[in-house]
Amino acid sequence: MKIKVLGAYGGRYRDLGTTCFQLSERVILDAGNVMRGLGKDCLKIDHVLLTHAHLDHIVDIPFMIDYTFRYRERPLNIYGLRETLDAIKEYVMNWNIWPEFSSIRLINSGDYAVNYIEIEPYVEFELEDLRIRTFPSNHTIPTLSYVIKRDGKGVLITGDTYKNPEVWNTINGDYEIKALITEVSYPSYMHNLAEVSKHHTPKTLKEELENLDREVDLYVMHLKPNSIEELLEEIKGELPQVKVLRDGDEIII
Repeated sequence: MKIKVLGAYGGRYRDLGTTCFQLSERVILDAGNVMRGLGKDCLKIDHVLLTHAHLDHIVDIPFMIDYTFRYRERPLNIYGLRETLDAIKEYVMNWNIWPEFSSIRLINSGDYAVNYIEIEPYVEFELEDLRIRTFPSNHTIPTLSYVIKRDGKGVLITGDTYKNPEVWNTINGDYEIKALITEVSYPSYMHNLAEVSKHHTPKTLKEELENLDREVDLYVMHLKPNSIEELLEEIKGELPQVKVLRDGDEIII
């Protein structure tokens, strides 16, 4: 199983992209850096799994459907919690900010350009050759963590999260999970902001890792661009076993 990191950061600055992972040729998780990350290959994407509705995770959905519309023969399927999909439809794809493409038919097939597909926590489903299960993250709005498997090996991607016992219970109880991708957003001295916005610091993630009973590969993402140098230094000292993801990285499970 190979995962390509299209966007690894918790904000945009210069050429840094926000959260986006390519899980297969046709499936991505979150849509923070599709256009820069994939270029014309975004034409191949048919499925977008969303963790939640914050801007850095959905920002390229309007641009992707706009660019691919004239070429598409199949709808773009967008998966998420009901609250996530409702937010996109109400605040973004609403004819005021951007066209509501779920009511527009594709030129090449007559299908509607976008399908919104609601998913619920703890429901397992298959998508392409992936087996997917979700559970709630601990964030400021309804958010999903994803366990994604192929051929009996998998990864847990938390999306944005703060302290969450379910992450460690899930990994400890499922030996098919070989890797964890989670987040660190702020240096530890900014713990007040991290706590109220429900993001990790190196200190809180280090504390949480004490709940992990076995070895898995550990990756972090979502570093805030205005704190990258501080975070890299602190992570190096406090979390030497953790790899910091960057745009363009590939993870082999």
